[in-house]
Amino acid sequence: MHTAIHTTTKRTLWTPDHDDILKERFHTDCLHDIATHIGCTCSTVSSHARRLGLRKISPSGRNCDARSFVLIEYPNLSYQEMAERTGLHRETIRIIARELGLERTQKQLREIRSRRRKELIQKERRRIIFGLDQKTNIKVVSNHQKIRLRGSLKRLGYILGTDGHTFYYYPGLRRHPIKESNGRALGFTFLPLPTACTEETIHDSASPAMSVNGQTIN
Repeated sequence: MHTAIHTTTKRTLWTPDHDDILKERFHTDCLHDIATHIGCTCSTVSSHARRLGLRKISPSGRNCDARSFVLIEYPNLSYQEMAERTGLHRETIRIIARELGLERTQKQLREIRSRRRKELIQKERRRIIFGLDQKTNIKVVSNHQKIRLRGSLKRLGYILGTDGHTFYYYPGLRRHPIKESNGRALGFTFLPLPTACTEETIHDSASPAMSVNGQTIN
């Protein structure tokens, strides 16, 4: 009597590291070699490649417009930016750049990183202004109390200088000593509005004063 022996193969749990291996080798190695390296089946490799948006494309069949775009913008844009503008996967952009023999200088890399960071900080600041949560951990506002007080003073009629730290008050403005004291503690400066500006401000804002019951006060 013969007993059938069933062997079981330990299933490999797919991890983000396997995604990196697949991205690195997909365009240069066959699926069988990648599957052997990872320890899974070819169908598993193929399904994860589709999930990542990877496709086997010969250089001659690539989108000529996308290749021309990468050739022109490679020194100025990041891989992600070029991918978004061409509709291709980021890894595909990297492969195209490698095929074209493109390289960036250290100066170009620094400029791209600096610009991307500034753009990200601006987006995060806009989210904060509109009361939304940040999407990143980048510290974009150094002092929330200072930001709130600046907005409050502007609403009360104080005129903010171009340096962002000096507030001007004009004759007739109802001043708020407590807020000014708090502002000085935060580094704000309060000064009377220069004479020429004061006359223009008063002229532009001149209007009959209204009492509580809506009657004009002369």
